[in-house]
Amino acid sequence: MTLIKNLSEWFLKPRIVCGVMTGTSLDGIDISLAKFSSRNNKHSFELLFWDTLEFPIQTKELIIKILNENVPVSLISKLNFEIARTYSSSIKSILKINDFPIHQIDAVGIHGQTIWHNPPTIDNHYQGDSYQISSISALANILGITVVGDFRSADVALGGQGAPLVPIFDYEFLSNNNSRDSACRVSENVNALKNVIALNIGGMSNVTYLPANCRKDEVVAFDTGPGNVLIDSYIKKFYKQNYDQDGLIASSRELIKSLLDDLMNIEFIKKNPPKSTGRELFNINFVNSMLSKYENKYKIEDLINTLTNFTAESISFNIRKFCGKTDLIYVSGGGIHNKYLMYLLKEKLFDIEIRTIADIGIPADAKESICFAYLAYRTLGGLCSNLPAVTGASRETILGTIAFV
Repeated sequence: MTLIKNLSEWFLKPRIVCGVMTGTSLDGIDISLAKFSSRNNKHSFELLFWDTLEFPIQTKELIIKILNENVPVSLISKLNFEIARTYSSSIKSILKINDFPIHQIDAVGIHGQTIWHNPPTIDNHYQGDSYQISSISALANILGITVVGDFRSADVALGGQGAPLVPIFDYEFLSNNNSRDSACRVSENVNALKNVIALNIGGMSNVTYLPANCRKDEVVAFDTGPGNVLIDSYIKKFYKQNYDQDGLIASSRELIKSLLDDLMNIEFIKKNPPKSTGRELFNINFVNSMLSKYENKYKIEDLINTLTNFTAESISFNIRKFCGKTDLIYVSGGGIHNKYLMYLLKEKLFDIEIRTIADIGIPADAKESICFAYLAYRTLGGLCSNLPAVTGASRETILGTIAFV
């Protein structure tokens, strides 16, 4: 793609953008290809296709090693390029499967693999830092396509959390305000006069609260705490499986109330937004330290049941405490496949209608990769994408680093 000197030119015709997302759960590489259009400052998109591909075993093992151990900088440098090569081969694979010519893609937007996220804190005046690994320039030159990545850094530099990044997508495509210029929903009037939450349950869980007829500065969004990460870590530790299929292991046993109370007393869970978290807090070492005193007293299935209840309870607590009146929740992410977790959520949020986002045409496992395609689309058109009311940044800014070829 040639460099666009006048940013408004980017929106003069539809653009095909590939989005790549790999989250804290490490459950796969989500790739979406979408066609975005802009008319009268309103955005729309058509999802062309999407898929989830597995991480190469050696790449996944290297990520886990870097996440859990003190490693030499040589391994971090190795992963920086290895992730780029993995993304490249995955994109080429999905294009081949769908018989789609690579030269028709205008840009690629990547989240990168988070290996460290330490956002700003007001209480101790820490300015924050965050690192999503993958060489953007290497990927652009391997593919021969413009790549946009490193979306968090600009917001963190302005005092923001650098997360969550999805709310601008939720605001543009899931809210119901007909009066604002940028409004364009996936399905017209699908959420008319409703207060909507977009809940994503990946490795971590996050919510975007969209009050009826909200303005951009009225959006509320934040991480609630763990999603699948603690459950998956414990399943892997004792069952050598990647996840609890349908929540069957958890649902077979009983809750340990004292452990749930300990988990719910973790400072982050009840902290006021803006807030974001990751494996820096919720990791295998955390699991071991919190659950070690219970392992000899209870069955492993009881511990897994309690971890699943903790995910549901932390989500529902945060929704009740920090979001206003809610009529409808759209759920996305890998957590929707845990039937027991979804049952618990519906039980705890009994007065709110809960649906998967697939009900309005967005595949639940593809939403975040579509979002990063959309973030790249906005960046290349010179539009700001962070929401200061959400992240705590001092102002709006254009997110991301661009690697042209």
